[in-house]
Amino acid sequence: MLVLYFFGTALERRIGNKQLLAIFFTAGVLSAIGYTFLSQPIFNISPGPMIGASGAIYGVFAALTIIEPDIRVYVYFVPMKLKHALVLFALLDFLMVNSSDMIAHTAHLSGLFVGLYMGFRIKKIQENALRSRYIGRW
Repeated sequence: MLVLYFFGTALERRIGNKQLLAIFFTAGVLSAIGYTFLSQPIFNISPGPMIGASGAIYGVFAALTIIEPDIRVYVYFVPMKLKHALVLFALLDFLMVNSSDMIAHTAHLSGLFVGLYMGFRIKKIQENALRSRYIGRW
């Protein structure tokens, strides 16, 4: 939840609270659906009970990365750009999908893809609004 506090606050300042909530809840629901439908048929993992908001938090993380990829963060005291941190965590989740650690890695990855998609959509809307504002002045 600490990640949600920091990344959610940063994302809310850039897109507003309604869009933040839309990303959070959409990523949360679709990550649960992704976990249910991807675990058994694709990765041959028996889906167990799932609890938490990690898929939704991954969605917020991914959307913020698309909108502001060069934010500096610290991962285990190592400074890096947000886009590199996202790639690192996505790669770790992908490598751990077939592990038996009782973590819903497919939910994390599903939330990540939802956040990427929504982040791209929001960024495009923001760029179009900015472009039309400047073109309107001509």
